[in-house]
Amino acid sequence: MPARPLRHWRFATTLSIRTAVLLAIIVGVVLPALVVLAVDSRVTRDSQEQLVQRHRAATMVLAAAVITEPAWTLSEPGLEAALQRILSEPAVCAVEILALQPLSRPLKPQAAKCDAQVPLIRQETDVMHEGQRVARLRLSFDDNEAGRLLQDRRHMLAWLVGAQVVFGVGVLMAVLSMRLLRPIDRLKRQAGTLASPEAPTALEWTRRDELGQLGQHLNEVRGRIQDLIGELETKNSQLRKMAMYDHLTGLPNRTLLRELFMHEAAAARRTGTSLALLFIDLDRFKTVNDTLGHAAGDELLLGIADRLIATLRESDIVCRMGGDEFLVLLPDPDNWNHVASTADRLLRAIEEPLLLPRAAHTAQVSASMGIAMYPSDGADFDALARTADLAMYRSKDLGRARYSFYHPDLDTAFRTRLELERELDRAITNQELVLHYQPVMDARSERVVGCEALVRWDHPTRGLLMPGAFIDAAEETGLIRELGMWTLEAACAQFAAWRALGVDPGRIAVNVSALQAHDPKLPDAVRAALERHGMHPRQLELELTESTLLSDTEGAMRTVARLRSLGTVLAIDDFGTGYSSLSYLKLLKPDKLKIDRSFVRDLPEDPDDHALTQAIIGIAGALSITVVAEGVESLSQRDLLLRLGCDLQQGFLYGRPMSAASFEDFMRDGHQVTVTDTESV
Repeated sequence: MPARPLRHWRFATTLSIRTAVLLAIIVGVVLPALVVLAVDSRVTRDSQEQLVQRHRAATMVLAAAVITEPAWTLSEPGLEAALQRILSEPAVCAVEILALQPLSRPLKPQAAKCDAQVPLIRQETDVMHEGQRVARLRLSFDDNEAGRLLQDRRHMLAWLVGAQVVFGVGVLMAVLSMRLLRPIDRLKRQAGTLASPEAPTALEWTRRDELGQLGQHLNEVRGRIQDLIGELETKNSQLRKMAMYDHLTGLPNRTLLRELFMHEAAAARRTGTSLALLFIDLDRFKTVNDTLGHAAGDELLLGIADRLIATLRESDIVCRMGGDEFLVLLPDPDNWNHVASTADRLLRAIEEPLLLPRAAHTAQVSASMGIAMYPSDGADFDALARTADLAMYRSKDLGRARYSFYHPDLDTAFRTRLELERELDRAITNQELVLHYQPVMDARSERVVGCEALVRWDHPTRGLLMPGAFIDAAEETGLIRELGMWTLEAACAQFAAWRALGVDPGRIAVNVSALQAHDPKLPDAVRAALERHGMHPRQLELELTESTLLSDTEGAMRTVARLRSLGTVLAIDDFGTGYSSLSYLKLLKPDKLKIDRSFVRDLPEDPDDHALTQAIIGIAGALSITVVAEGVESLSQRDLLLRLGCDLQQGFLYGRPMSAASFEDFMRDGHQVTVTDTESV
């Protein structure tokens, strides 16, 4: 049952205000008028009946009075005149005079005026003269007189009520139109323009009623909405700029370059020309960030962006990919030589020293650049950017600071590299990695004082792979961290196994990658490995390269400090090949320096290598740092290093890297260290 009123309510709410108000007026005016007519008909009928009865009674009295004189005198003309006078009454249809006395002859005067179909009602009365009846009067009245009078009243009342309804509805509709409907239409038009950017000026409302107040409020709302629209347009413009432009340099970003490329590519297809995409990556940009700070790096990027724009044509497009990478799109290059000369100009412009005012330093970087041609090297933007990226990595492999054009062979190399990375991930999981150990000798006593653990990959199809075949891939993918942790654990486990068999190699050295050196978890991992395998901290040597220590210096120094607090031996590997900073050497105070094999290779013939090696040994001796020479392959090299004061040596002269079992046999052949106090080693 409640559903029906709900449907009626929904129907009512679907009507327009104009229709609803009109229906309300009709119901509110016409319905009461109809009720008035109905009530009046009911009340008037009763009162009209009484009125007719009184009127008939009065007519009878008057008629009797009119007849009395002629009836007494028996005057026929008088009677006729009286009859006509009585018949002139609207309600009287017929008159009869009966029982005239005395008469010499019978006399029945009568008269009538109504049709035969009219229903009649007769009333009689005696006509008296001085107390004596002289005649009897019979009047016939129209029995429909009350109904006719009531009908006449209804007609008249209906006309009056109708006129009142029409007049009332007209007045109400006029007021409704002027005071409600027209303002509402105006409000609707005003509301329709609230959110329009091209909205006209605010409407003026002079009226002070509720609708006028609403109109003024809409004007205020319109003002606020227009302000919000303005703010949104500004925000949208800013968001579009953020989405399409680099926030630092203001250059187009990759998204915008993609759109511009689609436009230029369509033009190139129509004209049968080509495009060139240059992928530029700054070399050693991270060093600037690490040494001078990120603010200086941002200054450098801004300066490089300005140089790129200044070097190129106005029609060329420069984009910043992010980080230290830029893309340059050359529309309609004349030929490959034109592209190559443009690339060469860009490289020279980038390599010019750049003053960084806020950092108060001058920075100098180079760039590696890859070039891909449209449509031969890629049919769309993503394919062309990928091929240019491959060519850029080819430039890095060739020594950086140069450009390379894409060649299909690079795809093969890239796929090979990807497969290598996937296989390396599986190799760590499947225990395909093995450690080989190269002895570190005391050249004077020809005794083993330690060994260096070197990782190898026992590839299921390619055989035993040297580190050069997979270390770079491990570093680029981040797998070097897992590989380094595996090496640390495996080396400590093997050292403990040798000690359990009565073989003492003295100390085992493990290389630490740059990612590991910056990993705050490394000291905890070293402590856990030492405790797990029952090793003394001085039995473990951690080798870090100079470049590892100089990148993110603050983070590396924190890691080194925590490692030193554990008591492990710290060594700087490949000393002399990186940025050999004596101040850092003083600050770090490593336990060991390992002279790189590049200084030992040409000894004793090369005087420069002789001088540099002697200087390194002298500096280390002055700072009480132990020196180890790597790459010793001849007796002459051994003897010279001994004369220079370098007793600890490592190289093929003493033994190549060998498996754990072979190294155990090597130790049992009389090379085993005879001192168990590792502090004296």
